[in-house]
This record gives sequence, structure tokens and C-alpha cells, in this order.
Amino acid sequence: MRPIVELFIRWIHLIAAIVWFGGIFFSLSVATPILRKHFQILESVQHTTAIRNRLRHVIRFTIHVLLITGAMNLFIVGLNTQMGFSQGYFVLFIAKLVFVGLMTLFHSLHIAVFNRRLESAVANPTFDASVVAKLRRKVDLFGIFTILAGLVVFVLSLILRVD
Repeated sequence: MRPIVELFIRWIHLIAAIVWFGGIFFSLSVATPILRKHFQILESVQHTTAIRNRLRHVIRFTIHVLLITGAMNLFIVGLNTQMGFSQGYFVLFIAKLVFVGLMTLFHSLHIAVFNRRLESAVANPTFDASVVAKLRRKVDLFGIFTILAGLVVFVLSLILRVD
């Protein structure tokens, strides 16, 4: 029974990671360029913000799931190795946690800070196009940083799995 529970927890962790990473990737790489191409600035930002706001609630939940299942996975690995983590495993695990933290920070800046500023800048009837363009670049930049940090987390996870 125990291996099934361990596998189930790992699958939940993996699915939550895919939802978080996939949501950000979809928002940045698919939805935003299509909306920018087919709508004016105001409508594009409104639709993009609506998509990101819907994703934000899902992603917030998945981040909590990732934290809980990640701690459970560490405990499972610890039980399976009698808490005898090698120094290499510990260093890679800390590096993974650092990049998860960076991913969370970049995601927060991407959605909660700069996307909200962009939304309020466009909502202003006399919005300045240069300010909107600058905020769009910041939103996109932190979205890219989030994806890059997520890729590093994925690579570190694969390396940890091998060790």
C-alpha cells in the first residue's frame, strides 16, 4: 500500500507543477500574442487580464498543493533513505527550493504587480501609450523569468530523481 500512496503523492505534485507552469506558459506564449494581434491595446489588456485573473486563482491553489506535496515527498525520500541524504542531494534540493522561490517571486511580479499596474494604466481614460508599452514589457519579462526559473526547477528535479 505504501508505494501506491507515494506514487499518488508524486503524481499530485507533478500535476500541480504542470498546471502552474502550463498556465503561465499559455498566458504568456499563446493567449497574449493572439490577443495583441487581434485587438486594440485596451481590449487586449482587458482580455489578457481576465485570463490571468482566472489562472491566478488556480495557480494559487496549485502552489499550495506543491508546497504540501513537496514536503511530503521530501519526507518520503527521507524515510526511504533513513534520513541519510547525500551532500550532493542536499545541495541540489536547496538549489531547487531557491529556484522555486524565484519562480514564485517572478510569478508574483508578473501577475500581481505589473499586470495590475498595466490594467489600471489602460483603464485610465487618458492613458499614455509609452507607459502601457513599458508595463507590457515588464509583464512579459517577468513571465519569461518565471518560465526560465520553472525550467531550471524541472531540470534540477530530474537530476534529483537520478541521484
